[in-house]
Amino acid sequence: MKLTVKNYKEATKNIDFKKLPEAAQEAHKEFDSFADFYNEDKDIKEMLDNHFKIVEPYLKDSEKKSSAPKKAPAKKTASSQKSTKNVTKKATPKWTATKKTTAPKKAQRKPIEVDLMPLEIKVIRRYLNFHNKKVTERQVSLLYKVIQKAATEKTIRKTSQYASEIKSISNDLIKTYKDMNGTCKFEVPDSLYTKLKKIVDDYGVTPAVALIKRFINLYGNITKAKAQRLLTTVTNSLKNGKVDKSDKEFEQVKNVQKHLHDYLESDKLLVTNVQLKGLQGIAGLGK
Repeated sequence: MKLTVKNYKEATKNIDFKKLPEAAQEAHKEFDSFADFYNEDKDIKEMLDNHFKIVEPYLKDSEKKSSAPKKAPAKKTASSQKSTKNVTKKATPKWTATKKTTAPKKAQRKPIEVDLMPLEIKVIRRYLNFHNKKVTERQVSLLYKVIQKAATEKTIRKTSQYASEIKSISNDLIKTYKDMNGTCKFEVPDSLYTKLKKIVDDYGVTPAVALIKRFINLYGNITKAKAQRLLTTVTNSLKNGKVDKSDKEFEQVKNVQKHLHDYLESDKLLVTNVQLKGLQGIAGLGK
């Protein structure tokens, strides 16, 4: 299997990383710190791609272990089984309950929904994820480097909506890096944490786009169980209004639903290259 940022966590969950080189162990621990910026920074992309190549050979061992036949539970002996002779069950009166028909709850949606998460929000979210955790100099310097590169390339400008918040983050990262000795327990100032948490909580990826991304990530690695889980989620999202006709991706989600249904019926995922590229473009994965 070829590892990607999208399938990494699921694919490597059975690997014992203690058996891997120390560099791979460190990269695995810090994966979340790197993954958010995989498409934003060339150095991070190159580093993770090299990490994937180191880890991929170990996937075969983890797959063998997970597919090993499980021992059947020992059969109960006759002496251990309770006798059911001469036992009479008391008749219990049956009650016929009238079922209440309630309309499905309308799904709550985020105040701000976007197809692709803005870089500023990625930075703020990553910074907040450091809170009350032990972090390394590498993690702190990496996030600072992303901010500096974004400022240089003007992907985050002085006129950006959250420019002042990004500046506060940048200043705190510099101070922390100077004061830390290898590692430290990272603490975001209370007033800044409350402000940034409110910003991050208001943002969410458009539910339709999130479902399309999940479908694309299944492509080439699909199973009946995974397809059924996603089909259930898609169907529920269409029922409860999480995805509705006002969404510009509504028809594409309906197509995803049909593809999954057809796959479960025929065991073949019939998606043309044109359809797949179209979905990748919508999900921002076509690059």
